[in-house]
Amino acid sequence: MKTSRIALFAFAAIIGSGSLVSSAQQAAAGNLDFLNRMNPQYKNCVATTRANIAPQYRDTRAVHDGIIDHCSRKYPPFGK
Repeated sequence: MKTSRIALFAFAAIIGSGSLVSSAQQAAAGNLDFLNRMNPQYKNCVATTRANIAPQYRDTRAVHDGIIDHCSRKYPPFGK
């Protein structure tokens, strides 16, 4: 009887941890493009700032983050 309880507990733990891991992988952040539609000034700021940067630096992660930070401060997504 005791081994069946241990086996049942182990089975439940494996199923529980497996479902927890699988749900964590599916819980990725959703797409936030709706913020761009709500704030066209922000979208235009990102586009024009990106267009004014030399082509070799446009795809650099630090430059991209800087553009986003600059435009987010200038045109906050939910207003000032």
